[in-house]
Parts: sequence; structure tokens; C-alpha cells
Amino acid sequence: MGNEDITGIKAETSIQAVRVQDVWEYIKPAIESIVSELPWKNFRTEDIYASCASGESVVFVDTIAPLGESFTVARLNTNESTGEKTLFLWISYSSTQETAGRVMEAIEQIAANSGCSYIEFITGSEKLVEYGKANGFDRIMYEVRKSVTPRTPQGGE
Repeated sequence: MGNEDITGIKAETSIQAVRVQDVWEYIKPAIESIVSELPWKNFRTEDIYASCASGESVVFVDTIAPLGESFTVARLNTNESTGEKTLFLWISYSSTQETAGRVMEAIEQIAANSGCSYIEFITGSEKLVEYGKANGFDRIMYEVRKSVTPRTPQGGE
């Protein structure tokens, strides 16, 4: 495997792009756990696999940690208006703070080498927001949601 994956993301770091088919059985349990805790999700675990298999997204694994204990699923997004690239961290998992720090350094390197202006992730976890702030991320959006009970038409309406 070279230093560039099928999406063109260049990596010369402690993480390596791998084929999702080769690691799925190791990373799927963590992905399922993360996806089950996302209240806003508009995708399924299978969508992550399909996106990686088609080359739209990439799985990066920490080459130092045991397989499945530290990985990131990322994709390059391009703003059609400005042309700016963003490395979007779709799913990221690290079993320890040490691996999270090492992976974040590598992600920054990958983003810079890929011509990205930004790195983004979405989370509902205040703990991850605080971790992000401590590592140079700015919170740029608040999403608010209120549940309503759908009304059904009555009689002949």
C-alpha cells in the first residue's frame, strides 16, 4: 500500500489508510456503538462500509495500537462555492487518550498534505466538544430540536 489512498488523501504518519474489507470485523463493533448513540444520525452502519468500499471515505488505523482500538473514518468534502477542502471525521474511535492524541496529530498532517483548510467533526458529546476545543477546534454550530407528536387526520379530512 502506498502513501495515498483511493480518495487522494496523502498520509505519511502513524496512521495508515486501509481497505475497509480488511478491517471491518475489527472496527464494526465500535462503529455500531458510536452510531447507536447518535441522536441525529441519518445513516446506518452499512452506509459507512459502503462509502469506504466505494472510495468516497477512508478508514485510517493507528499503526501502533492493536487493530480496532484506534481508527478514523474520514472523507474529503469540497465547498462548491469556494473550492475549500475540509477533512470531515465521520467516525473516530480511540480506546485511550494516548492514541487519540497521536491520531489527532496524524489527522492534522493528512489534512495539510491534502490541501484542506479545515478539519471537522460532529458530535453530541460535550466531552468531545471540550476535547476538540483543547485541541484547537472551534464550535461553529448549535443544533436544537424539539419533539412533537404528529397529528393524524380525523374522519374524512
